[in-house]
Amino acid sequence: MFRNGILLFFLLVHFAYAAVAQSVVRCASDEYIQLQIQKDSGYLNRIQQALEQARNRQASNPADTRSTYVIPVVVHVVYKTAAQNISDEQIQSQIDVLNEDYNRMNADVTKTPAGFLPVAGSMSVTFCLAAFDPDGNPTSGITRTQTTATDFNLDDQMKSSATGGADPWPAKFYLNIWTCNLSDNILGYATLPSGGPPPDNDGVVIRYNVFGRTGVLSPSYNRGRTCTHEVGHWLGLFHTFDGGCADGDHCDDTPKEAEAVYDCPVFPHISCNNGPDGDMYMNYMDYTDDVCMNLFTQCQCNIMTATLEDPNLRASLKNSPGGCQGVAFNLDASTDLVILPIDTLHQQGFEPLVQISNKGAETITSVNINYRVDGQPESTYQYTGSIASLDKKQVYLPVYFTGEGGHLFYAWTSEPNGAQDEFI
Repeated sequence: MFRNGILLFFLLVHFAYAAVAQSVVRCASDEYIQLQIQKDSGYLNRIQQALEQARNRQASNPADTRSTYVIPVVVHVVYKTAAQNISDEQIQSQIDVLNEDYNRMNADVTKTPAGFLPVAGSMSVTFCLAAFDPDGNPTSGITRTQTTATDFNLDDQMKSSATGGADPWPAKFYLNIWTCNLSDNILGYATLPSGGPPPDNDGVVIRYNVFGRTGVLSPSYNRGRTCTHEVGHWLGLFHTFDGGCADGDHCDDTPKEAEAVYDCPVFPHISCNNGPDGDMYMNYMDYTDDVCMNLFTQCQCNIMTATLEDPNLRASLKNSPGGCQGVAFNLDASTDLVILPIDTLHQQGFEPLVQISNKGAETITSVNINYRVDGQPESTYQYTGSIASLDKKQVYLPVYFTGEGGHLFYAWTSEPNGAQDEFI
């Protein structure tokens, strides 16, 4: 685990090196963390605890996997000029890159040096543009917001309509990605998992002309690897060079590296006495050009998997109502809305009313509606009837008795038509 003094020291070094020696700031996530610490002294501690939690989970549950993780994505395009209003095709190309890179299906896997092949890793994950918005309405998974702002910096103003940006969708159910014109030649930055409900500013920000691999693109950053890198942070990864030769990035299968590697060096690039293969500069969590990046390691994939499994980190994505744009599920039910209770003052009980949506292709004739209040044992009510594809139904549940005071009511669906829900 990195320490406060070490983190502050290396963040300052990285920032100075990127600003002076390079024409771009490849990743500003470290600088972004520093700004959050200035606003909230407990921010760093929460990140440290969350990432330690993911690493501990990975170590104690090495087989902790699902067949496929599905991550619904919403891309918020915030633009002032026509060039910044990137096309749907450019956006889809970035989704394609994420799926290829995280599942190690990228065409340039052949460029991974032989010495690193034994530790190259892959995940079973699907990134997709969301098919349904937070209200359960069909969506393209893309929002477009015209702004008067010439550019944006690390103060998150692109993440709010009140400051010329676009409001996020619920971060516990969607990966929010904002594309915009970033100032100071910053290519991107991301929030790290910090434990508990994700904050409103949770997500990834990418400069518009390094997003995807087709369209309006910068020559050295034209394969979508900036987003691959930042989503790695969002899933709990550090830079490969964090901590330098002393600490590393907490993955034994990434060689310790003295500092970030830029451009596209000749292999091997030696530092920290890490020969014969040297720095793993082709790792997505380094700073090389897009054309040089081609792998995550097994440890990195395990940490990201643990982050997706941990109920205090990003496991809520499993229950996202977002669905997948362009992916047809036959059986897919969800609880979109708890209509009642709203206010039950001076009452000992209430009759819950929930809205169920059929987001699959088949008509749903039965579905389990599971619910509980606070931490009490869950109850199950089986709805029988007919909910056509893409239709909704409001369903009353049996009266639930509680004592006075504030309570939390939870509801979710399972087993549509007596079978496994295909999107969970």
